[in-house]
Amino acid sequence: MKKIDYSEIWKEINEESRNNPDSLIARKIPSESKEAVFIATDFNKNIRCLYIDLSSVIHINQGKLPLFRGLDIIEAKSSIGDCNNHRFLKISQTIPETENIFELFVSDICNDIVNLKSFSHLESALSRSLNEWKLFFEKYSSEILSVSVQEGLFGELCFLEDFLLRKYPAYESMIFWTGAKRSNHDFQLYNNTAIEVKTSAGKQHKKMYISSEKQLDRTGLDNLFLVLYFLNIHDNAPDKSLSAKITSVINLISADQVALSIFEAQLTRLGYNKEAAQMYTTGFSVSRFKIYRIADGFPAITSSVLPEGVGDLKYSVMVSACNNFEINKSEMIKLI
Repeated sequence: MKKIDYSEIWKEINEESRNNPDSLIARKIPSESKEAVFIATDFNKNIRCLYIDLSSVIHINQGKLPLFRGLDIIEAKSSIGDCNNHRFLKISQTIPETENIFELFVSDICNDIVNLKSFSHLESALSRSLNEWKLFFEKYSSEILSVSVQEGLFGELCFLEDFLLRKYPAYESMIFWTGAKRSNHDFQLYNNTAIEVKTSAGKQHKKMYISSEKQLDRTGLDNLFLVLYFLNIHDNAPDKSLSAKITSVINLISADQVALSIFEAQLTRLGYNKEAAQMYTTGFSVSRFKIYRIADGFPAITSSVLPEGVGDLKYSVMVSACNNFEINKSEMIKLI
């Protein structure tokens, strides 16, 4: 995956746009497929845009692309850079004063597109990426995440701090965090290893909840781990809140601007609005954690054991039933 510093590119574009307010200022982003992809600022309209060259694409069915508040998608001919009178798919911002959010959004969508090997998969990739952002844009406001969602996200950030950022550079650690992209597992590493993170805040911590038949499915993986954090919840404890944990991770990765941009985009995808950071007052603390290596015999329901036509399964697993699969932290670190 190409490492691109979008924040620096936006900084250059926006500065040039201020000095040339009557012109569309764009930058071409290098792509794996060699197709032309541009990000741009229109100073007069105060909007950010993504332009995708469709010259090699026979047809994009815009009716299949998700549309939502704050977003405009049109197909039009334009001349940008070395692309003279080309067909472009233009994705642009429609809500004023959302530039910071939209820069994250455009950068994230752009990154998905430029890493395609071929534009033959453009429509499906674009549809998937837009759907991942749809929840945020439809609920964009000063509202905060529910306590249960905060709890789950807090657990994933603990894993980033406790494991990945201790072993891998910031950029790789952020690439490995795939939970915000609605993938099967919360973390997917290069070496066919995946990690699912769960939290338990119950009084007796007897159960953990699995939200699909794919979460504990080892198909195609060399290693699959389940990390369970046992949490205590505290009222009126902003110093232990989700926002405080986010700040802690930011402090660890702030030297790598690309990693920081990816982190912020992932949080935004999940519905976290940093403008509402001070509204997060519920605190979380980790009392202990357990690590399990998923293997034959682990109490799990996967697609291979389900009758045809059955899916979207949710179920619980007794923590005590997993004892034979528990490993220690040093064992896991060696394997990831």
